[in-house]
Amino acid sequence: MDVRLIQVPSHAGDEQHGTSSGPARLVEAGARGLLVAHGIDVKIETVARDAPFRDTAASAARVNKSLAATIREAVDRGDLPIVLAGSCNAALGVVAGFEHARCGVVWIDAHADFNTPESTTSGFFPGMSMAVLTGHCFSSYWAQIGDNTPIAEENIAIFGVRELSPDAERHRLEQSPIRDVPWRDGQAQDDVIRVLDELRQRTTDVYLHVDFDAFAPEVAPGVADDPVHGGLSLADAETIIRGTVERFRIQAVTLATYTPAADEDEKTLGVALRLVDVLGEYAASGG
Repeated sequence: MDVRLIQVPSHAGDEQHGTSSGPARLVEAGARGLLVAHGIDVKIETVARDAPFRDTAASAARVNKSLAATIREAVDRGDLPIVLAGSCNAALGVVAGFEHARCGVVWIDAHADFNTPESTTSGFFPGMSMAVLTGHCFSSYWAQIGDNTPIAEENIAIFGVRELSPDAERHRLEQSPIRDVPWRDGQAQDDVIRVLDELRQRTTDVYLHVDFDAFAPEVAPGVADDPVHGGLSLADAETIIRGTVERFRIQAVTLATYTPAADEDEKTLGVALRLVDVLGEYAASGG
């Protein structure tokens, strides 16, 4: 299986944000070489905003519409799209680019991104990404990007959540059939493998999404939001990702929010490259 390495150098359409330099830094640091070392062909593409910044929603939609088209082409060719993105909002473009009516999601993040315009107090658009994917808000907006079929919540597993805000988001997640595996003091609060096994009973394909703020700050400090203590180790993430690739066909992957200026001793860079290497093993196996 060949890989399409797709850079999205913007944060919800804003290329001035600190995360915007993350995708290029990963490529410069050898992401492509790690994949090629597994004997697979790698094509690098960049999806950028093709008009002046207008506002977050409109500019993010322009980026994501182009991203969806790029994903669609990659999937049609049988390539594995690995998206290096500045924001979790890129998930809207990724998922809109392939047929996902029966697809599941493995989402690794310190946050559930499950707010809606009614529940949020900050209005932070990327913080609504999961709510959009599941059809709770902005359905017409998502339809402008591509396929807006909601993903069934029972086909979603979230790992690493330890910050929900406001209380309304916590209540929404508690009432949802989404399988939430929170992290506390660096430890999973449920059996990761058992949760993946349960998900495998409901779906065979997944979209894999990794926000680097899922990691403990001492493991990956270079992230967009304020670091949240008590998160994943690199070994934790490898367990989840290897467990995922052993059980599912991966339709697409997003690695989001790497922020070079916030990194320390390139710790986050090293984590990101290790995950790319693990994904290269999966692609080389033919999926």
